[in-house]
Amino acid sequence: MRCREGEERMKALIVDDDTATVDMICDSVDWERLGIQQVEKAYNIHQAKAVLESAVMDIVISDIEMPQGSGLELLEWMRENGKDSEFLLLTCHEDFSYASRALRLDAAEYLTKPFNPAVMETVLLKVIHRARDKQALKQSSKRGEWLSSNEKKNYLSFFNELLGGYAMWDREKIRREIAGRQLIIDPEGCFRLVISRVVNYEQAEEQMGRNLLEFFLLGLCSEVLLGEIENRHTLYYQDGKGKLFVTVCGGESEEDMRGRCEDLIEKCEAYIHVPVTCCISSPVQAEALAETKERLGRCISENVAFYRKVFTEEEAVEKVAESDTALDLKDLDMWLKEHDRRRILGYLKDVLSEKERNRVLNEHALFLIKQELLQMDYAYLLQNGIQAAKLFHDEISVKLLERATQSSVDMIRWANYLLERTFSYEDEVKKSATIIGRIEEYIRGHYAEDISRNEIAKVFFLTPEYLAKLYKKKTGVSIKNAVIEVRIEKAKELLAREDIRISDVAGMVGFDNFSYFSTLFKKYTGITPKEYKTNQQQIHLNS
Repeated sequence: MRCREGEERMKALIVDDDTATVDMICDSVDWERLGIQQVEKAYNIHQAKAVLESAVMDIVISDIEMPQGSGLELLEWMRENGKDSEFLLLTCHEDFSYASRALRLDAAEYLTKPFNPAVMETVLLKVIHRARDKQALKQSSKRGEWLSSNEKKNYLSFFNELLGGYAMWDREKIRREIAGRQLIIDPEGCFRLVISRVVNYEQAEEQMGRNLLEFFLLGLCSEVLLGEIENRHTLYYQDGKGKLFVTVCGGESEEDMRGRCEDLIEKCEAYIHVPVTCCISSPVQAEALAETKERLGRCISENVAFYRKVFTEEEAVEKVAESDTALDLKDLDMWLKEHDRRRILGYLKDVLSEKERNRVLNEHALFLIKQELLQMDYAYLLQNGIQAAKLFHDEISVKLLERATQSSVDMIRWANYLLERTFSYEDEVKKSATIIGRIEEYIRGHYAEDISRNEIAKVFFLTPEYLAKLYKKKTGVSIKNAVIEVRIEKAKELLAREDIRISDVAGMVGFDNFSYFSTLFKKYTGITPKEYKTNQQQIHLNS
């Protein structure tokens, strides 16, 4: 953020006992671009206090944990001594346990080490905006000066109302609003909208925090698309699966805007590893911007063929008719039975490529493909006694399924996982020794609970009927009797102990009714629980 005319340049102080960290911050941040003319260094709290007592620092960047005094102690000292510098805390811990104290002392932001220099600059930009806002409030409350010092908010408020479509704005209304707000905008000019859609941003949001991520992307859109470090023309919206950043551009050529959008996509990938897709509108008058925003929003959501690319309205694809079928299920079913994952994925890639060439690949087309694959796979699993809904209830399956209609890449990634999990679990079930061993291990670990054939089947994603048939075939014993046998063996162990009463044993091995337990125990051992305990006591006395 280069200083505008009339703005004072700022000073910053970096405090950290690690000299390498101090040098890294000093060398990696473009201070001139941010409007900071002087950067001081301190390596402990005492040096920092000396600097702050000799000069006014607009921004202090300090580590929290330092051997001779913490960053929070420095912040507290500053506030007690009337120093209202903006304070940026650095911490090695993602669990920021100092939050309440830092907020009470009016810390502006915090950043987790290690950090990306681009993220550091974004945080500093946010802190500088906060400092500028404070300066503006101190200087004057007159409307003309307020408008000047709040130029950014004034522009964003205008575009938010214009694009929001809350009221119909004709050309005359737009002229009045521009004049009243003292904006430098030509109401007779042409504008282009660029919508940048960000998806799969969860990891970046976890690392940076939601507010900082959105602030970073707003600033990047403004800088790359318009050459403005301070955002005045980009608005943020949340859609169903992603974040939308809408930038109001001038009448630049399509070629020029395409190049800027490509640069934006590359920078987002490089800096924060998030995929971005950009859609450029045709040139329109100001009064048509609200309708253009709605149209472009639908366009970028549906046109999955341009994932991580730039496209224009004219390049958008038509919606697939509802009656269209997506796949040749006959061949797919044959390859599924043969476990030929390579053929299935190859066929899917060919289908997606053909739809892209024919300009009919959109979100609805991917939805049809997803539904047909699910239907085919679930039917196949059911034929093999496997409960598909439970098999694909894990976090990875759910996330990949949700993303499958975002792009061809996401569709292939989900289909590959679907097939891999299907085939690997089916193979595991067919290796009956493995699955039987796991079932018996489960029974031994849960015999005291109310487990039945149905409960065990759920654990192993099998239908109850298939589980019973498989187990009986391989062991010669029914699931019900297998559970009873384990319970009886455990009961014998407990009855042999002197510190456990006979009446307590039934409940400890999963029987609610003592009479039923006693009946079964005699059936399996030939004697009652009481007789068994007496025999064990006698053996103990004789030994």
